[in-house]
Amino acid sequence: MTKEKGYGIIDTESQYHWNGIMKIEPEKVFQQALESRSLRYTKQREEILHYLLKAKKHVTPEEMYRDLNKEDPSLGRATVFRTLNLLQEAGLANKIQFADGKSAYEHKFSRPHHDHMICVECREVIEFSNPTIERLQDQITHQFEFKPLWHRHEIFGRCKRCQKQKNGKSK
Repeated sequence: MTKEKGYGIIDTESQYHWNGIMKIEPEKVFQQALESRSLRYTKQREEILHYLLKAKKHVTPEEMYRDLNKEDPSLGRATVFRTLNLLQEAGLANKIQFADGKSAYEHKFSRPHHDHMICVECREVIEFSNPTIERLQDQITHQFEFKPLWHRHEIFGRCKRCQKQKNGKSK
């Protein structure tokens, strides 16, 4: 079910579920991260966290600002950008960079690892997970006696739809 409260990209049925499993409270994780930096957990920061947790796709800071500002006109762009950075530092958000330099965010709270294919034309983001790629990465890091802390695998190209459009134009 999609919430129409101006959030065309919000899933209201999830309530932080993933594969039917209820998660521990991300608000507590964020509160602790903020307290460790002597920052307050404000209503606006909470709204931004909830928006990201309920998003059904990768969202840009501008999309988030546009949607949340409709409900809270006192919310500023800077608050959205700063809060997204804080969420990323707290391990609750992941930032992806598009080919044009713009970025989008997804929540990564209690989500399994996955990688991305990013269309350079329309910015579609396709999430995928592949055990063979993960095994190869493990073998390579072991071979070089390298201790990985994290990794990010992003493949940039053209999605199926943009390939068809490109091929249709060149005929």
